[in-house]
Amino acid sequence: MSQQLRKFKQEQARISQRRLQTSYPKELTIVAEGDSWFAYPLRKDIIDYLIKKGYAIDKFAKAGDTLENMVYGTEIKRKRDSVLNEGAISLQKTLNSIRKHKPKIVLFSAGGNDIVGSEILGYLNHSVSNPESLINKEIFQARLKEMKTAIAFFIKSVRTTHVDCHILMDGYDYAKVNGKGYSFIFRNIKGPWLLPSFGMKNITRKEDHEAIIKYLVDEFNEMLIDLAAEYDTFHHIDLRGKFPNDSQWDNEIHLKNAGFREIANIYHEKITEIINQDPVKVFKHLIV
Repeated sequence: MSQQLRKFKQEQARISQRRLQTSYPKELTIVAEGDSWFAYPLRKDIIDYLIKKGYAIDKFAKAGDTLENMVYGTEIKRKRDSVLNEGAISLQKTLNSIRKHKPKIVLFSAGGNDIVGSEILGYLNHSVSNPESLINKEIFQARLKEMKTAIAFFIKSVRTTHVDCHILMDGYDYAKVNGKGYSFIFRNIKGPWLLPSFGMKNITRKEDHEAIIKYLVDEFNEMLIDLAAEYDTFHHIDLRGKFPNDSQWDNEIHLKNAGFREIANIYHEKITEIINQDPVKVFKHLIV
């Protein structure tokens, strides 16, 4: 992370916390749980841009986090020959913040690392095995069912904590299988996630890469659409096809600044629609 970017992120975090410590409008108050699309260390991310717009955001997001850890908890303590799961630490922090701030909006970004991260390897059939499909759909659909159950658990937990708030969640755009990972000063820090997995399964044609990614992301989005039909306070944001060019992406699964800024604007538009007013305009005089 460059010094300039670090200063920007630190300043946005300070501004947000200052707002949260005042009687800031509930319409501009957000609690956010998520992955690197909400906490990307090498670029300005969605949360950074929403804070810059005027929102106060209590964020419980970290790069690389999985849906399972966010909802159920996967962190453990070991003692000799025994092990203890520490429980849903992240979820409890999120719910405590919702209980404290009573926001109109909760943002949730989860599932990307579960479907198009390194776990994609488990959904692929080896091409040399002459499979009917390069995707092991039975395994993927079983995983998708588990993910739907986890997201529904999150929705119900939020509703039980504070009934008068809406949850917004996007289903990502189609990831780019280009072999790029996190890089800083010409040094790869993490990733790539996709190209090596395809290589291990001897899936080398670009058109196969694109078709597989499209299937996985489409199925994930359709699952979110089903949840939105089931829960009236859960809203799916469809980003598919918004960022078709490789030049818009920082690496295989993360956008550049402009992309995250555009998504922040899309979230703002959806918030405006849900609460029937543009909170940034209405409370402009209170934004500090």
